[in-house]
Amino acid sequence: MRTARKTNVVYSYLLHGIESGTFRIGERIPAERDLAAQFKLSRPTVMAAIQRLVKENMIRRGRRTGSVVINLPPRKSRTFGAIIMGLVRQPQEQSIFNAVGNAISYCAASDHSVVLMQDPSWGDDPVIPGLAERYRSIADQFIARKVDGVFLMPQWIMPDQQISGSAEIVEKFERSSIPVVLIDADIVRYPARSNFDLVGIDNFHSGYILATHFLKLGCRKIDFFALATRHPTQEARIAGYLKAMEAYGVRPDAECIHHGNLLDGGFVLSILRQRRPEAILVANDLRAAAIMRLAFEAGMKIPGELRIGGFDDMPLAAHLSVPLTTIRQPAMGIGSIAYHTLLKRINDPGLPPMHTDLNSELVVRASSGTPVAAPARMSKIPR
Repeated sequence: MRTARKTNVVYSYLLHGIESGTFRIGERIPAERDLAAQFKLSRPTVMAAIQRLVKENMIRRGRRTGSVVINLPPRKSRTFGAIIMGLVRQPQEQSIFNAVGNAISYCAASDHSVVLMQDPSWGDDPVIPGLAERYRSIADQFIARKVDGVFLMPQWIMPDQQISGSAEIVEKFERSSIPVVLIDADIVRYPARSNFDLVGIDNFHSGYILATHFLKLGCRKIDFFALATRHPTQEARIAGYLKAMEAYGVRPDAECIHHGNLLDGGFVLSILRQRRPEAILVANDLRAAAIMRLAFEAGMKIPGELRIGGFDDMPLAAHLSVPLTTIRQPAMGIGSIAYHTLLKRINDPGLPPMHTDLNSELVVRASSGTPVAAPARMSKIPR
């Protein structure tokens, strides 16, 4: 082993000890003769490693005091990329992903690092022409900048797809040795899982607890209004809703789930008039607010004739004409855990894929109404 490499071995050992707190500020590091014996190296080689730390102002040497730690190593500044949809919305339609992005940025700033935040949707509906090209363009910019890692909210999965269009750019990042943490959703259809780190909420449980709330109120005819996509978060929520119905002994018919354009009044109102559900669960709060407005305009009373529940707890949910019962996502927690997940991946690339599902919270407001009847006896709930 060449002398320079031998010196690096001792240097790395001492540096790690200072970073981890094994060798604390104001305390001595092991004596040169002890390090030489430990690594089976000459004392001049050990001395060269210590002198390097002296030059970097982490150690002070003295004849009587020995080699004492005086400073921690400076934190390494990193540059991250983030591709998150829904950042550029109007204030009254603020996405929860603003809070996710803010949490990521806060963690990075605390670490003396930088996040390049990009919203490929430009505030528009994410099912729009040109979106895939925007994703590719941003990804190419991040690769050219040689970012240290990427936070990615994938494109939605469409009815004719099995994987997200974002799978292509995730593979590009992988080929460029840039680690990726997925935000909110996977790049494959539910219930499949990819081999990439993912941070979001337990969407199955979210659908389960929201449906259970309405079932406990005595509702039995509960429909689910879904976006036209087959986004994994939405499909997991639907699966949770169906499991809750099963647990209460309710067998929904084959037409209880409605995929489509939830901003289309004709589509929404024709279903409500034909099926007359007691309650509906809606893919997200923004669409729940739109359906509430359509129902009001059609003369329906909420919650008297129709009870409504949503997902996300966007800022608007509490301020609708009838405040919305919804599932609150811990947005700040998602951002913070995503940041620390990416650091773990950078520091230990060999770790198995980490899929972190945070707990969500049921927020009960006026749109779900009050109990209408004693609920039927519940069958055994799966764990």
